[in-house]
Amino acid sequence: MAPRGLPGGLVRRAGAAAAAGFGPIHHGNDIGGSLRFPAFACGLATVKPTPGRIPAYNPTATAERGLLAQLMSVQGAICREVRDVRLATRAMAAADPRDPWWVPAPFDGEAVPSPIRVAYTRNAHGYPMHPDIARALEQVAGWLAGAGYAVDEVEPPSILEPARAWFSVGVAEMKVMLYPLARQHGSRTIQDIFEWYDRMANAVDAGGYMLGVADRTRMTRQWSVFLDRHPLVLTPFLMRPTFTWNYDAQSFDQTKDIFDASIYSYGVNYLGLPAGVVPVGLVDGLPAGVQIVGRRFREDLILDAMAVVEAQTGVLARTLWAREG
Repeated sequence: MAPRGLPGGLVRRAGAAAAAGFGPIHHGNDIGGSLRFPAFACGLATVKPTPGRIPAYNPTATAERGLLAQLMSVQGAICREVRDVRLATRAMAAADPRDPWWVPAPFDGEAVPSPIRVAYTRNAHGYPMHPDIARALEQVAGWLAGAGYAVDEVEPPSILEPARAWFSVGVAEMKVMLYPLARQHGSRTIQDIFEWYDRMANAVDAGGYMLGVADRTRMTRQWSVFLDRHPLVLTPFLMRPTFTWNYDAQSFDQTKDIFDASIYSYGVNYLGLPAGVVPVGLVDGLPAGVQIVGRRFREDLILDAMAVVEAQTGVLARTLWAREG
């Protein structure tokens, strides 16, 4: 339902199907934003859960994933309505012995002292954020405050550091675990994009990989300490309108632009924190949303805040249907 834009991410078919009305719940996964990009681009809601919340097992895989992929990749649901994301996430969190890293954490956590504090950041870290995205963040901050949250415009720990590590450390792992398959079976387009990843990544060597994985704990600790005071953080997701079809395949600069505009996406994956995307309306005629990051295993708090936003905006998919109909 993004007629002039790309449905977004590796789960774009699920996003397009959900937006078109093909059932209320669609499955996807997210290692850098592939649940949240389709949600943003198609006017949908999703939560990227905490690693370990939803079990994962791929019976057709010929080998196990690399360590960072296991730490960053999660399964989840993409839906038109927040209530369906909640239902699906709760159901998908059931135990599966084939995933030894599944965590039997309760879905509904302990009560958080009221008012729940929300940190709110408009820091674009040098990217020219679209003014309507910035205005949407301010509007959502106001809606949350009106619903009783204590919203503070305060900076969380930098997202730049984990976002850069996603490239320098994560791409180093991809070069060993994924690139050989891409070279053997991938199209010229995907090979070009992987080459551009290399140009952006400054990938570390084997020793740097071990040090980088170790240092990931420090970054996540900083965020965990911050989230102890502010259980939720409101951030941009994509800091520009949805890109057009084939945008990233056109050039190195355009691939880099997408990643520069979405540091709050893959940076959160590197930290292993849960995060939801909820629609806020249209920017340049295309769907857009904001991101809400939360404490580990507190998807329930994220969904509660997303429901507040949806109560103000309505279900955007219905608006899109009316416009296209």
